[in-house]
Amino acid sequence: MAVISPIVDISLVALAVVAVSRFLQSKMIDKEKQKAAQTRMKEKQAKIKELMQNTDEKSKSEMQKLQQEMFEEMGESMQGTMRYMIFSLPIFFGAFFILGSFYGGMYFQAPFPVPKFQDFFFLNPLTWIPVGFVLETGWLKWYFMTYLIVSIVLGITLKIKEKVQEQSKAL
Repeated sequence: MAVISPIVDISLVALAVVAVSRFLQSKMIDKEKQKAAQTRMKEKQAKIKELMQNTDEKSKSEMQKLQQEMFEEMGESMQGTMRYMIFSLPIFFGAFFILGSFYGGMYFQAPFPVPKFQDFFFLNPLTWIPVGFVLETGWLKWYFMTYLIVSIVLGITLKIKEKVQEQSKAL
C-alpha cells in the first residue's frame, strides 16, 4: 500500500520524524544553559576531587554540599530533556506503528546495497557486525538507515549554520 514507493515513503517519514524531533529539541532544550551547567559541574567535580583527599569534617561537609548542588543542577538540566522525550516519543512510536501497518513483513529493493546481519540481536553487540550486503531490505532496516543518515546530515548542516552565524556576529 505504498503511496509513492516503499523506499520513498519510509524515507519521507524518517525525514519528517527527524525534522520534528530537531524542532522540538531546539524549543525544549536550552543548549546554552546546559553548556553553562556542564561547565559549573566540571568545576564542582574538580573541587570535590580535591576535597576527597582531605579527611577533616569541614572538607566532608563542603563535599556533601557540592554534591547536593550538582544533583540539583543535574535535575534542572534534565527537565528539558525529559519534556522533549515526552513529546517526541509518541511521534517516534506513531511513525513506527504507521510504517509497520503499511510495510510489515514486506521486502523491497533498496537503491544501494544495505548491510546484512546474521541473527541480529539488539542486546548482543557481536551480532551488530554485518556479514555482507544485499539489495533487498525491510521497512525497519530502511527506516533506521534513513533516520541515521538524515540525522547526521541535518546535524552537520545545523553545526555549520551555527558556526557561520557565530562568525558573522564576530565581524
